[in-house]
Amino acid sequence: MDLTPPTLPAELAPLLAVSPLGETPLAWIPAADVLAPYQHLLVHDHDMTSELAGFHGDKITLEVLHSRQSGDTYLREVVLHAATTGSPVEYGLIEIQLAAFPADLRPLILAGQTPLGSILNASGLAYRSHPKGFFTVPAHTLDHIFSPSPGGAVLFGRYNHLVYGESTCLARILEILPTATTPERTNS
Repeated sequence: MDLTPPTLPAELAPLLAVSPLGETPLAWIPAADVLAPYQHLLVHDHDMTSELAGFHGDKITLEVLHSRQSGDTYLREVVLHAATTGSPVEYGLIEIQLAAFPADLRPLILAGQTPLGSILNASGLAYRSHPKGFFTVPAHTLDHIFSPSPGGAVLFGRYNHLVYGESTCLARILEILPTATTPERTNS
């Protein structure tokens, strides 16, 4: 099958260079080749924060590893965690176009305390996800983020655009999930 990989924005290059993905090629795959439960978690047109919260039965928190801002472009390398257990549930690189957001949301984004999906959902802004491609990376690439798991040799991810209105791009995101095969449920 001929699969043309999406073109990643040049703005992500500085984050890619300092991330573990900098030297790791992304192996692009068709959406149909994303295995369960990653299929359910990645192949959809809504935000990952809500999807992960539902899957793990927990609130999702944000850890910003690196960030930088150049004009209205805000870049960050992040890990999303299940709030109760603290377990990492997603690793991501994100390019956020601040000028595309209402002025009252920009300080919340820059504060780095709340996942972007949570900010967008709380704001009521009508946006949607447009996954541009799905990929795998060797699981050992993110061993320092996700505990090594016997569950698989690869991690699944997606390259996604968050879009407002007809075509205003709010953010471009590389999102990678750990090899966990079942959600960590809490007994609260």
